[in-house]
Amino acid sequence: LPKIHVLKFYTFLKKGNIRWCVFTSGENLKCQALSKTISQISTFSANYTLRCVMGLSEFDCMKLISQDKADLITLDVGLGYIASRIYSLRPLAVENYNAQDLSNDLYYYSTIVVPIGEALDPYTLRRKEVCFSGAGTAEGWVLPLSNLMGSIQAINITQCNSVVQNLIQFLGDSCIPNALQSAFNPFGDNTQEICRLCGDEGTQAFCTSRDRYAGNQGALRCLHEQRNDPETLKRPVAAVVRAQEVDFAISDGWFPKGLYQLLCPTQQLSGLWTAPLGDWATCNWGRIPARLVMTSSRRLDVRPYRDFLKLLIINFQTNPTPGNPTFSLFTSTEYVVPEQNYVQRNLMFSDFTRTLYFPEEEKSATYYQWIDPQFLAYEEMLNQCPLPTIRWCVIDPWEMEKCQRMSSAFAAKGIKPDLTCVLEETTIDCMRRTRDGFVDMMNVEAGDLYTAGSQFNLVPIVNENYGIGPFYYAVAVVRKINPDILISNWKFTRTCQSGVGRATGWIIPLNFILRTAQVQVYGRHLIYALSELVSQACIPGVQNQDFNPTGRVPLNLCELCMSGGNDRCQRDNRELYFGEDGAFRCLTEAGEIAFTRHTTVHANTASRNPDYWARNLREDDFELLCPDGRRQNVQDWHNCNLGKVPANTIITASHKTENERLNMWRLLQYGQVYYGDDWNPIFRMFDSGFDHRNLIFSDLTESLTLIPWAEQNYTQWLGDDFLRLVQTLKNVGNYGEIGVYEPINGTA
Repeated sequence: LPKIHVLKFYTFLKKGNIRWCVFTSGENLKCQALSKTISQISTFSANYTLRCVMGLSEFDCMKLISQDKADLITLDVGLGYIASRIYSLRPLAVENYNAQDLSNDLYYYSTIVVPIGEALDPYTLRRKEVCFSGAGTAEGWVLPLSNLMGSIQAINITQCNSVVQNLIQFLGDSCIPNALQSAFNPFGDNTQEICRLCGDEGTQAFCTSRDRYAGNQGALRCLHEQRNDPETLKRPVAAVVRAQEVDFAISDGWFPKGLYQLLCPTQQLSGLWTAPLGDWATCNWGRIPARLVMTSSRRLDVRPYRDFLKLLIINFQTNPTPGNPTFSLFTSTEYVVPEQNYVQRNLMFSDFTRTLYFPEEEKSATYYQWIDPQFLAYEEMLNQCPLPTIRWCVIDPWEMEKCQRMSSAFAAKGIKPDLTCVLEETTIDCMRRTRDGFVDMMNVEAGDLYTAGSQFNLVPIVNENYGIGPFYYAVAVVRKINPDILISNWKFTRTCQSGVGRATGWIIPLNFILRTAQVQVYGRHLIYALSELVSQACIPGVQNQDFNPTGRVPLNLCELCMSGGNDRCQRDNRELYFGEDGAFRCLTEAGEIAFTRHTTVHANTASRNPDYWARNLREDDFELLCPDGRRQNVQDWHNCNLGKVPANTIITASHKTENERLNMWRLLQYGQVYYGDDWNPIFRMFDSGFDHRNLIFSDLTESLTLIPWAEQNYTQWLGDDFLRLVQTLKNVGNYGEIGVYEPINGTA
């Protein structure tokens, strides 16, 4: 056996089983060969074994490491950015392209290789066919695209959070391996032209890291093979690769040096945009920090991994020699995959690596501590957004707190645009500010959507979904122990209503009492007529000037409300009985009938709501009042309800363009990908926590959906049936006395 060097190990370290994640057949061959070599050297295998873990892609390997199913992987710093940000990986060691263990050669360059004779510059790449080494890679993605989007401004940025979508608008057919992976295609809407040049169509390898045209050598093959294939009409004009990769292709005998040159990001002194292949030091798209060996940041002690890597360097750094005839760490050409008829390169490590550099722990404990700030600036350039900020309007301190947490959570994931939160006094104030362009978005229920659309020209762009569809049902809830309460006779009852002007708490219940002739509306005084029907009520907002500008409000319509002082009977969470859950709480503590949505009883009983007032409530203590006079179990809401209500919507100003609205939707779409799960420990979009419910979004929301552009108007979303209910109130009541907002003197 060859002479082997063993480092001094920490006394507490047991035999280390190192799991290296690989994702191509060639890498697996090399890893297995290394594992076998280690096992045959007793002084090495006494302390370490190497197991090769096969992932589906670099991204799958990142996930496996984060799940403690693998330990190590080598990534370029572009993919390392994703590994750090999403999977909490950190650097351990850095490829060094100088034989000395110094930090003076820890970088390389990004280049674009083009055919000689093509009249190209960065701007004329538009609609051209291009071969990329891979989505997310530093040399084949981050550097060239950040330049094309930034200083050169060749690529027009129309969408936030989607480099691929912006690139699709710029390029023609291309090969961008991994562009269909979820990291770059989270919603599955990237179109196929970004993969049409890739080489393994019809197989699982197509357009992935295992594609024939993936990686730096693959991008060069994509360019050269397809330009010289008489059976195809594909004619790519560029390959985006790491500098010096051409040298490997030339030495391997398949890439003719005399047919190609470099495309530069700026004009050269000669006036040309091109330069010879050897001039990459002056004709490049930026300098890139060297590739990283990474592991999970959750590893409490990374010294065993560092020591393992140092042993690899000590024993396998150089090409095989008489003293070490077995393995070369930085050579890949000998690993031939039978089904692939081309030379393998850059397996596990870059082939032009000379050694590994080990940064001090305090300089590499995180990706951000090690990486060059200039490279992070390139990454941020890709995250440019045509909408720099979206302003969300809220109406009470609890919504404001959740909005600020949502903003921080979105920022932590790099979701654009930036979200800022604006606190206004009332829902009507938010509508007014949205119309006037001071805020951008707010969430409203159906009754408020009518006001927003009819009085402020606001439009719904996104709707909540509740499992059964984008709607819910209004119901009347009573206690079983009150059998004398009838839906057809509210006389002298105590009612709990979610809020004035709201669908469940006002528009639908008042239509019902009008339809069943329970009131006589004299002089068109609708609010006064209701006050004579019931003995007491809590109808948050009924005293609010926006909904009752006359100021003539009988006191009994707020008499059941819970909060004190100026908070009493307010149309927001300052009033404890506001909203659907508040109306149900009112029933349990003071009222006799609650008008709410069909899910409210279930959500607040059997310990589903941990708030103190709901802890001992049982679902079977309550019943629904049906329109035909029957009483039904609360689970029979489908057959026992007062009417269907269109789902809550996120609204914006009608003057916002289609692209602006699309970027607003993208913010929420990405947000729900990360935070739509009710078990996320960081932030939950559709959960309000203790004390308050339905902050910003309904707590029972399962997802958000974009409303098609042609349907983004309040009348189409609400539908004729709901609009007729509002019109009925208008027909029987005076201006200012129907509980639906109408502007003073016709001016909103």
